[in-house]
Amino acid sequence: MAGFCMNRLFSLSKQASVTLSLRFNHSPAARHYDIIISGGGMVGFAMACSLGRNDRLKNQKILLLESSNYKELNLSEYNLRVCALNLNSKLLLESLGAWQHIVNARYSPVKKMQIWDACSDAAITFGKADLSEDIAWIVENDLIQDSLMKEVQHENQVDVQYQSKVIHYRLPKHADDSVHVTLEDGSHLTTDLIIGADGYNSGLRQAMKTQYITYDYNQMAVVATLRISESTENVTAWQKFLPSGPIALLPLSSSLSSLVWSTDKKSARDLLQLPPEIFIDRINQAVWNNEDMNYMAQNVSERLFQLLKVCRINSQEENETDTRQLPPSVVGIEGHQAAFPLSFGHSVKYVSPKAVLIGDAAHRVHPLAGQGVNLGFGDVAALSQVINEAIDNGSEAGNYLYLQKYQSNRQLINLTVMAAVHGLHLLYGTTSLPQVLLRSLGLTITDSLSSVKRLITQRASA
Repeated sequence: MAGFCMNRLFSLSKQASVTLSLRFNHSPAARHYDIIISGGGMVGFAMACSLGRNDRLKNQKILLLESSNYKELNLSEYNLRVCALNLNSKLLLESLGAWQHIVNARYSPVKKMQIWDACSDAAITFGKADLSEDIAWIVENDLIQDSLMKEVQHENQVDVQYQSKVIHYRLPKHADDSVHVTLEDGSHLTTDLIIGADGYNSGLRQAMKTQYITYDYNQMAVVATLRISESTENVTAWQKFLPSGPIALLPLSSSLSSLVWSTDKKSARDLLQLPPEIFIDRINQAVWNNEDMNYMAQNVSERLFQLLKVCRINSQEENETDTRQLPPSVVGIEGHQAAFPLSFGHSVKYVSPKAVLIGDAAHRVHPLAGQGVNLGFGDVAALSQVINEAIDNGSEAGNYLYLQKYQSNRQLINLTVMAAVHGLHLLYGTTSLPQVLLRSLGLTITDSLSSVKRLITQRASA
C-alpha cells in the first residue's frame, strides 16, 4: 500500500511538472500573413490599398502594421505638412479610390509655377498662360493618409493593426524560410514578403544590413499656413532660391498659402521663436528684397532675356508662360510655425530575399522640388506591377528575381531625380559670380524653350 501511494505521488508530481513546463515554456504559434507592410504613412497605406485591390491577391492575407494610434482627421485648420502631387501620383490615388475623398474635402490645383534666383532675378515659369491646365495639386499629408485609410477599410483581405511597433526582424537564410517579425507587445508574426514603409530610420533596412548613403544638409524646413493679401485666384506656386535655401509659397485656397522655407538650423530655430508679426515681416523680406542681388549677373541675364524674346518674336514661336508675375504679400499666419530637419538618404539595396523597401525607407530627398512623396508613390506603382508579373508567370509575390526588377526600375528613376535635386541645392547654395552667372543663364535659356519645359514637366511626373 505504501509503495502504491509513493508511485501515485510520483505520478502526480510528474504530471504537475509537465503542466508547469507547458504553462511557462510554451509560446503560441506565430500568426502568418502572405504579405506584411511594416509602417503606415501615405506610402504604406497606398501600398496596402494597391495590394487589397489586386484581384490576383484576393485569397491572400495582408497585414499593415502602424506604430501610431488611429486618429480622426481634423479639417478645422490646415495641416502644416503638404505635398505637391504630380500627375502620376494623382492618377495612383484615383485608381485607389482615395482621390474622391480628397476632392470632397479640399485641395488646391497649381496652374502656374514661377521659380527665380535671389541673386539675379533670372526666372523660369511653368504652366499655360491662360491657366487652363493643372500642373500639380497641393494636398495636406494628413488628408492624403486619411483618404487612403478610408479605402483600406473596404479591402477585406487587408488587416490594419495600429499601435504595433516592430522591434525585431529575422530575415530568411534559406529560400523556404519565412520572415519572422516580433512586435513590442511580444507577439510574433511570419510572412512570405515583408514590405518596409517604415520611414527614413527604417528598422527593416537595418535588418537587411544594406549600406545607407546619407548627407546632412544642416538645414531645417520651416513650415506654416499663411494668409496672403491678394484676393485674385491663388493658383501659382512660388519658389525663390536664396543663398541660404529656397523659400516656397504653395496655394491652399483663395486666401491661404503653405510656407516651406529651407534654411540653416540656427536660422530656422530663430524663426520658430519669432512672434507672428515679425515672422511675417521676415517672410515678405525674404520673398521681396534684393539684398542678395549680383548686378553683373542680373545685367547679363536681362540682356539675354530680351535677346531671346526678340528671337521668339522673329521666329513666331510662342512661349506659353512668357508672363512673369509678382509674388503675393503675406499678411498673417494661421496657427503657428514648425520645422523639420532635412537630409539626403539612399539605400544601396532596396531588396533582399522576401524583403523590399519603399518610400523614405529606401530614399530621402530635399523638398526643394517637391518630389519626396511622388517618388514613394512611384515605388508603390512599380512594386505592384512586378508583383502582378510574378503571379501572372506562376511565381510568388516575393520572388527575388522580380523584386530585383523593381529595384533596377526604381533606382534608375529615383537616383536621377535625387541627383538633380541635390545638384540644384549645391548650385543655388552659393553667391559665387561664376555659379550665379551659370544658373542665371541656364534658367533664362530654359525658360525661353517651351519644348524643354514641357519635357521637364513630363519627367517630374515620372
